[in-house]
Amino acid sequence: MFLHALGAWPSSWEAQVRGLPDDFVGVAPDIPGVTEADKVRFDFGSAAGAIVAAIDQQGVARAHVCGLSLGAMVATQIAIDHPARVSSLVLSGSQVAPNLALMAAQRAVIRLLPEKTAARFGMTKKGWLAMLREIAAADFRSGLSDIDVPTLVLCGSRDVANLPAARLLARSVPGAELKVVKGAGHEWNLQFPELFNDVIGDFYRSLGDRS
Repeated sequence: MFLHALGAWPSSWEAQVRGLPDDFVGVAPDIPGVTEADKVRFDFGSAAGAIVAAIDQQGVARAHVCGLSLGAMVATQIAIDHPARVSSLVLSGSQVAPNLALMAAQRAVIRLLPEKTAARFGMTKKGWLAMLREIAAADFRSGLSDIDVPTLVLCGSRDVANLPAARLLARSVPGAELKVVKGAGHEWNLQFPELFNDVIGDFYRSLGDRS
């Protein structure tokens, strides 16, 4: 189950869905509440519940969940709220408790952008700012130690804003593995799709050795 970033679409995972090991089937659902077309307000608990419903639609009890940025935060919420539905986690470019000053600065920049910039992502500026306020209020620290599935934490070496959170995730989730990818930025599943596929493919193939 591949969960997209804010400002990205499920199609951003096309290369990964196609590139999974032979015994895996990839699905990339919409995260509800991200675009104006969804007609619902985003919050992490509701988004996690919707992704669990998407897992149900696949007719399986548990899913390997891979998320990037916002999608990784939703994946973390799923593992905390619905632990029985998750087989493993891949969290790339994620956050744990976002830096409030940086988030405020990001919102200030967005306020200066033309409305058409938000429209390119299926959002309005008002909706975009509301999403960022929800992200800024997130704090997963108290639940990380309860996550009990194989977890791979990824971050590009050039994704400087998210490196501290990657290290915190790797320290806080029991048994988590951290991989910092040299030369990669934030959305490196698009920047280096084959490398991303290789990294997650090795992780998924290794899960048989942990059973």
